[in-house]
Amino acid sequence: MVIRWLQGFWRQPSPAYRNFQMVFTILTLNFVLPALSYVVAPAIVGEQFSQVNALLGGDPYLFPEAESRLWRYLGAANVMSLGLMCFLLQLNLRRFQAVLWPLVFLKGYNAFLFLGGFVGTPQYPGFLAVAVLDLATAGLFLLFGLSALRQIRGVSDEDLVPRPRS
Repeated sequence: MVIRWLQGFWRQPSPAYRNFQMVFTILTLNFVLPALSYVVAPAIVGEQFSQVNALLGGDPYLFPEAESRLWRYLGAANVMSLGLMCFLLQLNLRRFQAVLWPLVFLKGYNAFLFLGGFVGTPQYPGFLAVAVLDLATAGLFLLFGLSALRQIRGVSDEDLVPRPRS
């Protein structure tokens, strides 16, 4: 059964939809899992940022981010919302296609905030790294989302694997 599903997935009439599903599965997990960790293990993200910042030659980042429940919870809700939007698009790209635009906006706006953070504090190049990664992620949303939407225009739901949910 799994082998038949995989064969249908790889051989479906829309390679762009297949690629969209693969990329958005990674993106969904990329948001949902960290959002959970922000709540239960907040030191992880701060340590990761500090390591990237140090690797890029930045000053030590000594702000106690993990101690701020207010901003940590807001960040967790933001990132979990990104995961939910990616998941909705995976469930039914045609039905939820309008979700693509707030998804791109949220990630793009975040990229520009981090870019502003870097401009204001260039001793923390980790902010620039986050900005570049977030801008690239917004680009992936558009590239894979729009190309799949274009290619599935003339394809029935029954021919798509996975089949869109109602």
